[in-house]
Amino acid sequence: KIVDAQGGSLLPGFIEAHMHLFGGAAELDNLHLAGVHGFDALRDAIQDFAAKRPDARLLIGAGVGYAILPEPVTRHDLDRIIPDRPFVMSASDHHTMWANTKALEEAGLLHGRQVGQGNEVVIGADGLAAGELREGEAFGPVLGHYGANRTRLGLEGAEPDPYPSAEELAADRDLMHRGLEWCAKHGITSIQNMDGNLYQLELLAGLEKEGRLLCRTKLPFHFKNFMKLDMLEKASRMATSYNSEWLSSGMVKVFYDGVLDSWTAVMVDDYADRPGWRGEPLFSPQ
Repeated sequence: KIVDAQGGSLLPGFIEAHMHLFGGAAELDNLHLAGVHGFDALRDAIQDFAAKRPDARLLIGAGVGYAILPEPVTRHDLDRIIPDRPFVMSASDHHTMWANTKALEEAGLLHGRQVGQGNEVVIGADGLAAGELREGEAFGPVLGHYGANRTRLGLEGAEPDPYPSAEELAADRDLMHRGLEWCAKHGITSIQNMDGNLYQLELLAGLEKEGRLLCRTKLPFHFKNFMKLDMLEKASRMATSYNSEWLSSGMVKVFYDGVLDSWTAVMVDDYADRPGWRGEPLFSPQ
């Protein structure tokens, strides 16, 4: 086959080594806040987004820089912008989210919650949640409360329960396809997904059968710190059952720690800006 590029450049397809396809596809409809700085710009972006979505149960922002405001973001900052509707926004690295009081109240987090090692619902001087939610066990309850949970199950090492209806399956396949279209549009032809479960493999296999799997996709089994080693048998079954040219498993993801910005990354020495703290590993050395 001969392709006339009309004088343009031809490049090999990109291989994306760290993708979250299902959640990323859902995030395409969120408020994109990358490059937004300062309270006024943040207020204008959120209020404009909210006005265009009067029926949304939860308003979600994405791509937030940790230094979006001069001081760390709190629920009070977000309450000044949107006090009467649940709102949450995610850092660009997806390791931290910030929620307003409405979202914290409705998700049952305003008075704090005990979460696993390496996760934190940050508590303010008043004894209530400050609004910053570090890692998935802290912000997962907000997303789950409003129904945004199936796209996150691969991060949690879980499967949907109850199993989705035929209509929900079709909607989830279409959502996956939308994410794949975005990848293909930007020249990404192969994906190493960094969250995974059997359900996502089933969705992608359905797309492959329909001729809509646009990128070669490799999906892991996500081994979590609460699992026993015999759960790796499921990883073996996934690898055996899904091993085509376009869709395969055959790898295990282990998530050990977080990121520097929220002090959840594990360090050899103390943090320079937090003496005495080196982070908490999600797995013990044993």
